Amino acid sequence: MTARLKRVYLRLVFGTPAQRTQVSELRRSLHVSTVEGIFATVHLALTSGLFLTNYAITLGCPDWLLGVIDALPFLCTGFAFLSPMLVRRMRSRKRVVVGFALAHRAAWLALAVLLFVDLAPQVKQALLVLTLLLSNAAAVVAGNAWLAWMADLVPPAIRGSYYGRRNAALGAVSLSMLLAGSYVLTLFEQHGRIETGFAVCFVFAVVSALVAARTLGRQLEPGVPAAHPGRTLRETFGAVWRTPGVPQAARFILTWQFCIGLSAAYFGAHMVRVLKMSPFEMGLFGVVTSVSALLAMPTWGRLDRRLGSVAVLSGSGLLIGLHILPWLASSEAVVWPVYAVGVLGGFAWAGFNLSWFNYTQSLGPAELRQHTFGVIGFFQGSAFFVGSILGGIVLAVLPDRLLPWELGPWTFVNYFLLFALSAGGRLASLGLLPRTGQGGPWRCCARIAAAWFGRSRRGR
Repeated sequence: MTARLKRVYLRLVFGTPAQRTQVSELRRSLHVSTVEGIFATVHLALTSGLFLTNYAITLGCPDWLLGVIDALPFLCTGFAFLSPMLVRRMRSRKRVVVGFALAHRAAWLALAVLLFVDLAPQVKQALLVLTLLLSNAAAVVAGNAWLAWMADLVPPAIRGSYYGRRNAALGAVSLSMLLAGSYVLTLFEQHGRIETGFAVCFVFAVVSALVAARTLGRQLEPGVPAAHPGRTLRETFGAVWRTPGVPQAARFILTWQFCIGLSAAYFGAHMVRVLKMSPFEMGLFGVVTSVSALLAMPTWGRLDRRLGSVAVLSGSGLLIGLHILPWLASSEAVVWPVYAVGVLGGFAWAGFNLSWFNYTQSLGPAELRQHTFGVIGFFQGSAFFVGSILGGIVLAVLPDRLLPWELGPWTFVNYFLLFALSAGGRLASLGLLPRTGQGGPWRCCARIAAAWFGRSRRGR
């Protein structure tokens, strides 16, 4: 009788043996996901941002081509619709994610070799664009399947806190890679061998990507939801569009990403061409941004759970719109406003990215989730691409007639026009977020500040 009571007690407290096994497997998989994300972040940190900008400038890319390169990941968002079809055919998200993620990341070996091949600059630039186009198409397919996989794997009750901790760990890795990689690049640049510096960074990134793929193979894969038989792509799109919240999310991200695309490619170009910053100084900017995001991420996770994703999107989006303004005070002699941008931008983008991720994962039923990500991603990518191309056109046409002009000690350069237009558009687009009881962006910012500083006082 005693043994039976003990079994009943254990079952009541800890669940059945099968339930305890499921919980243990879930914890292990979430740990695997974090470890895989760490190695994937090493690759991302060493192949994007300042590394891609300096690589493109080393190949002699003009400003308009920098805009095209920055928009390529978003031009490829239409490939997201291939992902559900491939998952259905393979009956596995894991195979799709691992295979296409490897193809995406291994492409950087070709870019490392391209630096040492004796070809005309225009040919190298064309090969760069082609390689990035194929690589980003593979990344979109893998990313769509990964999002649906994680949406089914991570219970909704712990998404905010789990991704807050996960993103904090990835931010720490990104910070260290930015610092180390930019130092390596600057060291080789000082010795006139910047091509070798890029090769070292890219090869290390690909090796890390191989470890990430092997780690991801150990993650638990929930069953693939059954697809509706006989449903065409048009019918699927209609079903997704009728899902509550999807039209509002699509309209917001369409406008927001267009405004982001106007200026995104030119912050790095401004650092190199106007502020004359070295790769290491650009890396320090990335470190400042990453530290700010890293420190803020756990609290953003708690605020998302307490106030809701839309309120956090609204408040952090307001800060993102305003944080561009210090760029207008920067010059080759006055660089410190750039680092102020890094602090505020890292803080605000940490909250926005976390809450947007959580918000989109809550949209739509499980059987339509991959298609929902595809539809939203299509709007997101198309808008960014159009905005980036338009930004390049503005730089190519207007500055020759209007810019630069001087106002006392301050010089208004061509990039500032795009920064100002982007800031105004970001602030205006916040009005398209779904309505909640939390109020508008300013009120949401006040609620976030009250919750943030209220917690800080309680902590003391």
